Amino acid sequence: MKRIINGFEVDWASECVFAEQQTAPNYGYLFEVSADRKRIVRCAHVSAIGGDSDNPSRDAERLEKGARQAVEEFLGCERESGGLVGWWRRRQKIA
Repeated sequence: MKRIINGFEVDWASECVFAEQQTAPNYGYLFEVSADRKRIVRCAHVSAIGGDSDNPSRDAERLEKGARQAVEEFLGCERESGGLVGWWRRRQKIA
């Protein structure tokens, strides 16, 4: 489930998590996560979206910390809510 956390749009991208900065300069971060989906293994890819930065590599590094925090919070929310399966189970109880 896509979430906006600390200015990043965060969502699953297959077995990874993608976080995109919502304000300029825009960067996208792809994080590999552990098999149990509890922690970040590494930042697998960073990409500039647009071209609004004077120093793209410095900005990408600076913003990676915020993206990492947003992904960690996203993983925590997914665990607490039970992810898609948890959502489906809760929906079945309501109906």
